Amino acid sequence: MKLQINLLAYTIAAFLIFAVINSFSFTTYANEDHHKFKDEYEKLDIKTKQQVDDILSSLKEDLTALGVEVPKHKGKHNGFENLDDKTKEKAENIIKELKDGKLTKEEANKKLKELGVTLPEKHGKCSVFENLDSKTKEKAKKIFKQMKDGSISKEEGKKQLAKLGIEIPKHPMHESYDKLDDEAKAKVKSRIEEAKSEFEKIGVTFPKKYEYFLN
Repeated sequence: MKLQINLLAYTIAAFLIFAVINSFSFTTYANEDHHKFKDEYEKLDIKTKQQVDDILSSLKEDLTALGVEVPKHKGKHNGFENLDDKTKEKAENIIKELKDGKLTKEEANKKLKELGVTLPEKHGKCSVFENLDSKTKEKAKKIFKQMKDGSISKEEGKKQLAKLGIEIPKHPMHESYDKLDDEAKAKVKSRIEEAKSEFEKIGVTFPKKYEYFLN
């Protein structure tokens, strides 16, 4: 449950950040590959779905043993999966209203807190974005657009944003990996390459979220 709340907080924090610069749909960018995998998964036959589940379950178990926090794989791939249905629906509505501009980030944050969802302090501070001047905001919007259309890499985009004083919240899975020593990182990379090979054998696209560890 703690991991799911962290992932939920990560997602919400990203919404709050990009709501401030009022430019770029984070869900479209950060979850685009995630949704592509979900869509492909849903079209698989029962046997292949089971193979995918088995491969990812084994991979998660091994990566967790190596010290990497990996979100639980389920067919629906929903970031709210461990919330009860009523709370999940309320949280999703809040996120949608924030995305549509019907709620300010402050209002959304308040409503989420009423549901028992509190952003971690390190991801919740958005004052640095609120204090950006119009010129800097325009530069940030341009960088996000270039990252989205692929004209610059995510890494290059992050470097340019850092020069503007903007840091994208790090995914808990990436954060835990970055804390590992070189030996453990090598083992993680090897295990992911093995899982990627297994996906290739069954003709299914390997989840993009693991590519982070292969770069």
